[in-house]
Amino acid sequence: MKKTKSNYLRYGGYATLLTLMVIAITIVLNVIVTDLNFKIDTTAEKLYSLSANTEKVTKELKTPVNIYVLEETGKETAGLKEILNKYDKLNSNLTVTYKDPILYPTFANAYKKTSSSTVAAGSVIIENGDTGKYKVLSQTDLYGTTATDTSGVTLSSITIENAITNALGYVSTDVDGTIYYTSGHNELAIPTALKDASERANLTLTELDLLTGEMPSPDNSIVLVFSPHTDFTQEEIKKLTDFLDQGGKAMLFMDANMPELTNYNELLSYYGIAHEQGVVIETDSNYSLTSYPTYLLPAMVSHDITNSLTQSKLPVVVPFTSGIKNLNNARNGVTLTPLLSSSDQSYLKKNINPSTYEFEDGDINGPVILACAVEENNTLDAQNPINTRLFVMADSFFLDDQMVSLDSTGNKEFLTNAFGWLFSIDNSYAIEAKTLENYNLRSISSSQLIIIGGLTMVVIPLVILILGITVWVKRRHL
Repeated sequence: MKKTKSNYLRYGGYATLLTLMVIAITIVLNVIVTDLNFKIDTTAEKLYSLSANTEKVTKELKTPVNIYVLEETGKETAGLKEILNKYDKLNSNLTVTYKDPILYPTFANAYKKTSSSTVAAGSVIIENGDTGKYKVLSQTDLYGTTATDTSGVTLSSITIENAITNALGYVSTDVDGTIYYTSGHNELAIPTALKDASERANLTLTELDLLTGEMPSPDNSIVLVFSPHTDFTQEEIKKLTDFLDQGGKAMLFMDANMPELTNYNELLSYYGIAHEQGVVIETDSNYSLTSYPTYLLPAMVSHDITNSLTQSKLPVVVPFTSGIKNLNNARNGVTLTPLLSSSDQSYLKKNINPSTYEFEDGDINGPVILACAVEENNTLDAQNPINTRLFVMADSFFLDDQMVSLDSTGNKEFLTNAFGWLFSIDNSYAIEAKTLENYNLRSISSSQLIIIGGLTMVVIPLVILILGITVWVKRRHL
């Protein structure tokens, strides 16, 4: 068949039209992707992605919330801006605004705690647009640092999501919780980890003198007893039991070095438990750190305090711990749930400075309860039911810096979850920091590398070659 000029023009026009369509589609796709700000977070720690908990908390905001960022125009922190943009897109009630400290020098004055305090440049202010309740996040709230021998401090983690999500929870509720810690009984010093956890949970720490001070209201209050080493008076124990009988909440900590405290044990026995003096030895290697039988990796049961840990498979490391005994004589309405327990191959050694780790006369066979949740529901007055809750821990050293600094442990989350359970608040606000210790792009496995290489070097070129040959053959026969 003779090829005519019109045929060439016709098929040449088709080819030109097809080329223009491909170009047009490419342009449209680029515009759409750019407009959607489509990006993929390839960091192993997902540094610039929001967790499911954060998305849930943000989407459920019912009142307007303003986020003010105090940074100079054109000098915004890229990582912070990227994360805030993700918050901004989750809920129309949330607005992110940048306030240049140079252009608006007096803006931050309204958010000073005292007339002499300052709100530094680089801070982020979260404010409820209806109530005016706010929280100021400083640079130390947004980023974690560690000390070094050479440069002083170095950036070690990003805590932006942690800080902002907690602040959103704080300004969105009218509940202001307080932890009252007892003093005057040679209690151990409140560890930094507990202070940090209480701040993350938006709780205020306040000292309580049981002898001279007034007991707080049971509403939105926790009484913290942190490993006392001298006993309470009977009058003080009476104040504590009255507080709890009215629906109060308490955190009771003990340790292996704690002596026998008669009156304090009366408080424990009121809820059907007792302190087991001694140190737990774990002989099952699956429940302790390798070669460290006193550093336990206890079993966890299902509970609001432990569920997030079992889901993420984060262990709680409990070092040099004593035990808790279930007296099995709790009165009606009182329930005890063991949270952490050693294995049935463990035992409680009564001598805390033993010459041997072997089982001896007087030692107590496991399993041993290390932490428990106690709850009492009093429904005698159906119109005003009373709910009392206690978190009891036989160890205080699990909050030492050495324990909580390990990213592979759930010690901090365990404590934060305990706060949440005591106050009956949503643990969705508990977002862990994202470490920069191993910061890198997500690695590609060898199998993925082979697949990508095959696609780019074999499959795609082969498809293009086949299409080209097909078009060439068809055009030869026109």
